[in-house]
Amino acid sequence: MKKDEIKTKNKIRVFVIDDDEFSLENIILSLKDNIYDVTATSNSDKALQLLSKNEYDIAILDLKLHGTTGLDIIEKTTKKKKLLKFILITGYSEEEAFIRATRIGVSDILKKPYEEFQLRSTINRLMHIKTIEEENIKLQERLQTENKVLREQVFNNFEKNHAVIIGNSPPLLEALKRAKSVAEYSLNALIVGETGTGKELIAQYIHRNGDRKDKPFIAVNCATLPESLAEASLFGYRQGAFTDARQGSAGYFEAANGGVLFLDEITEMPIMLQSKLLRAIQEKKIMRVGETKETDVDVQIISSTNRNVHEAINKGFLREDLYYRIATTIIELPPLRERKEDLYDLVNYFLDLYQKEKKELPQEIWEHINNRDWFGNIRELANFIKNYVVFGTITHEHYLKHPEYKEEENKYFFKTGSLKELEDAKYWLINKALKKFDGNKTLAAKELGLTYQGLKYLLGNIERKTG
Repeated sequence: MKKDEIKTKNKIRVFVIDDDEFSLENIILSLKDNIYDVTATSNSDKALQLLSKNEYDIAILDLKLHGTTGLDIIEKTTKKKKLLKFILITGYSEEEAFIRATRIGVSDILKKPYEEFQLRSTINRLMHIKTIEEENIKLQERLQTENKVLREQVFNNFEKNHAVIIGNSPPLLEALKRAKSVAEYSLNALIVGETGTGKELIAQYIHRNGDRKDKPFIAVNCATLPESLAEASLFGYRQGAFTDARQGSAGYFEAANGGVLFLDEITEMPIMLQSKLLRAIQEKKIMRVGETKETDVDVQIISSTNRNVHEAINKGFLREDLYYRIATTIIELPPLRERKEDLYDLVNYFLDLYQKEKKELPQEIWEHINNRDWFGNIRELANFIKNYVVFGTITHEHYLKHPEYKEEENKYFFKTGSLKELEDAKYWLINKALKKFDGNKTLAAKELGLTYQGLKYLLGNIERKTG
């Protein structure tokens, strides 16, 4: 953003209409300094056009205008511009007009002749009121967003929120040690680990153990952010910013202000949005969609990914400059197969969570647990214990799969080794990615290292060959 643009945005935006050229010029001269940005006209039709299309802080209108009145213009404008403050200027004492002015929302009336200091002090007083109103609205919108997010987290993550970090294995203790330092110094950190290893639990641990523990913890799954609304979700939006924006809303950044914002699966965030995220972290300021004023934010950013970070950067899933901002330090969470000494404590924790009556597990179940590699990590173990508690068996085919079955189902087996089969393998890989992301072409393209257009081109080839 250029310096001139910043200066303009910080000025008080004043609109003036007066069909007396001498009076109009006097007002312009009275406000001719670096505090005010003045737009003026003597034409009532142009005034309505400008007021409907532009954002102003203060509107100054003469009561008597050619063919209309300042009150008529205010009535046509005030419903659309609720926070716009109106000053009516008049040389007449018309009680009926003053009553109407109060009814339709005129903030103040100046009677001619008035002194320059009266005009300026009136504008500054109304700006103070407007600023307080804006702050109150943003606070209400922030609280609404925060409450909505917290309700969703309570509803969707009941078990996760009741879980604690279980285990004493060296790799887990090392991760917790780093997490404690991140909390103590309020650092931005990147948590890496396979799906189901407990990355959000570590983020919550950081929140609970830092100075921000009494402030909000907002968790955002970047993979589920709708691409068209991702910016509005993160940074908020002004009323009327897009078709369905019937009222303004705070974004996740404002909802997390003073606390912790957890960006889960950050490598799935749209790359264009990553540049705006980078600026928000650098400047500690955000701008709602459709607004021209920035808002200060103080947020600790904790991110996570199940991808190899350097591979994600090389494939274009993660901006390198953003990586250096979010990863002041990296916390690596080990997969469950590398911390099997924690299995006993974890199993007993989930048994206590799911069992109504405490029962010991049979020896064969313990053998099954100890021999399994748990590719789904703690999440898979929790589901296994829950199913066993409910059904009392492990005959369900999901749990009888050989530990290497997951690896087998991720392979394409060539039979003839022909070029045609190579094409078949390519489309098998595309369909696998689409299935993984429930048909979401944007996420599937990222997974395959393709552009969205590149994936559409390949899918078009499939349709032409099978059509």
